[in-house]
Amino acid sequence: MATNEIRCPLTGTVIEVSVSVGDTVTEGDLLVVIESMKMENEVFSEVSGRVTDVRIEEDQNVSEEAVIVVIEN
Repeated sequence: MATNEIRCPLTGTVIEVSVSVGDTVTEGDLLVVIESMKMENEVFSEVSGRVTDVRIEEDQNVSEEAVIVVIEN
């Protein structure tokens, strides 16, 4: 099994986390919404698999390239 780290594409504030540990996702599913410069940016899954780690929570500030979700496939 491969482990895939989904990284934050930009610095901002997490306003929604759409997945939990144990969820099954497919490529293209919404994972997280991040607000940056008063715009909402959606982060989608790049792979299909099972969520094994969610490293963020709502209202948390995140940095660009920080690992936010880990998916095992």
